Amino acid sequence: MKIFKDEKILAAFSDAEDGDLAFYNMDAAMAKVVWNGLPVVKEYGLPLPTFAHQVHQDRVMPVLAAASLLQAGEADGLISGLADRPVGVFSADCLPLLIYSENAVAAVHAGWRSTCMNIGLRAVEAFSREYGVGAGDLKALIGPCIGQCCLEMGEEVYQQFVETDPGWGDFFKRRVKWHLDLRGLNRRQLESAGLKSGNIIDHDECTFCKNGGYFSFRRQRQRNGSMFSFIVRRT
Repeated sequence: MKIFKDEKILAAFSDAEDGDLAFYNMDAAMAKVVWNGLPVVKEYGLPLPTFAHQVHQDRVMPVLAAASLLQAGEADGLISGLADRPVGVFSADCLPLLIYSENAVAAVHAGWRSTCMNIGLRAVEAFSREYGVGAGDLKALIGPCIGQCCLEMGEEVYQQFVETDPGWGDFFKRRVKWHLDLRGLNRRQLESAGLKSGNIIDHDECTFCKNGGYFSFRRQRQRNGSMFSFIVRRT
C-alpha cells in the first residue's frame, strides 16, 4: 500500500499485496474484518470507510453524515467534509483520483467513460459548491492505473472523446488500435479545471504491466480482485 500524508490528510492506494479489498462484494462483518486487518488502519485507528456503487458515470456524491459502511446510491466519486471519515473508490485498471483541501476530501473513480464525462471537473465543482473551496486551493493524487502502453480502445471510443473535446485527441496514440493515456488526460482535465500543476502528484505505474503488483481486469480477463484507494481528513 502506498501511503501519502499532508498535515491532517492521510491517503492511500492499495495494491495486490493488500489482498482483494472489494468491500462491495462482502457482507458487513467480513468487510469489517478485512478493513480492520490492514496495517494502515491499525496504525492510525481508522473507522470504517464509506464507498458507493460505481457505475462509470460522473456523479460525485456528498457524504453528509457518518454511515456505518456503505454509502447508499450510485456514484463514481464521494466528497466529504467530515473528519475521521475515510471515503474511497475501487479499481482494477481504472484510475483512482484522491483530491483534497484543508477542510474536505474526495475520492474519484475515473475509468475511460467517466473520464470522457470529465469527472475530475465534476469533483472540482463539488468542492466549490459544497465547501466553497476554489480549484487553486486543491491538491490531487493520481493513483496506479492501466497505462497508455496497454489501454487499447476502439475507433468509436476515440471518436467519442474527440467529439467531446478535440484537444483530448492528443492523449491517444494510433497503433493497431488507439491507445489512451488515461493518466495524462485526467491530469490535463484537473489542470484545466484550475488545479496548479505542482499540486498534482502522480503514482505512475501500469496495473496491466506490473503482473502480481496490482489487480488488472484486462490482464486477468475477469474480476479476480479490486484495489481500494481512500482518503481521510484526520483530527
